[in-house]
Amino acid sequence: MKYNWLILFALMIISLVVVSGCAGNSDDASGPEGSDEETSTRNASSEDSEIVDNGKHHGVRMEYYGVMTPSEIELEKGGTIAWRNYKPQGTYVLISDDNLFEKQEMSSKDVYLYTFNEKGTYTFGVADMPEMTLKVTVR
Repeated sequence: MKYNWLILFALMIISLVVVSGCAGNSDDASGPEGSDEETSTRNASSEDSEIVDNGKHHGVRMEYYGVMTPSEIELEKGGTIAWRNYKPQGTYVLISDDNLFEKQEMSSKDVYLYTFNEKGTYTFGVADMPEMTLKVTVR
């Protein structure tokens, strides 16, 4: 009888784990793919494989704790960056400080690609998260 509270507590924890596992994320991509003239941007589906930094394509992780890694990238003209939202729930709004593209609302696991066709230094951030920044130098 004196362990009934322990059994009840364990059952509550198990039920919370089961219920939280049943609550799924919506994977539908909102927003248009590409733009009228600019073919260097696109939203990629969440089924895309893990982003790999292979010299031409660079992956940037948007993490749950307000971190964008890496925070600086150097790449050659024609290189592509793929931002991926690794926040388990909720969205981030990716912003180009240099107006290279419109604000991108990214749900969990969404990927946004941008190819750099001009040399220069560019900065990116996340709305309402001043610590989440990325500096890109295109050679």
